Amino acid sequence: MKNCNDENACNGRRDFLVKATATTGGLLLSLASAGTLLAQKKDDTPQTSDEDVIVKLDANSALNKPGGSETVETKAGKIIVVRNTDMSVSAFSAKCTHKGGPIKYDEKTGELACPWHGSRFDVKTGAVLGGPAKSPLPAFTTENAVVVDLKPKA
Repeated sequence: MKNCNDENACNGRRDFLVKATATTGGLLLSLASAGTLLAQKKDDTPQTSDEDVIVKLDANSALNKPGGSETVETKAGKIIVVRNTDMSVSAFSAKCTHKGGPIKYDEKTGELACPWHGSRFDVKTGAVLGGPAKSPLPAFTTENAVVVDLKPKA
């Protein structure tokens, strides 16, 4: 997302995204591995690469609210996605860098944690906060997109 110099423009975009999500359930999250970005076709429709993963945020998604998390299976292995704020989403490998345990999001502490040996990681950067892990969690680039279905509602 680009930085906004005009606070009203930022708030307008945020309001649109929140309202669009609440009314249509049409927010998509793109996880681009290793810095792969969404490409644009000549007709300006988004196209994902073979390395991208699209996570649809419908009414039942845990990612509909800040503090929600979801683990998704990808070609790169399991990835944990956490919605930090209304407009901020982080994605990391869901495999602990210590002994490969499953990474879970702890809503109480706001951290990513491994239940096997107690390693803890920062939810925004993947940095090690404690425990036996020495390496940060591999991070994935995330992008938000609003999808508007042009078919009239029945």
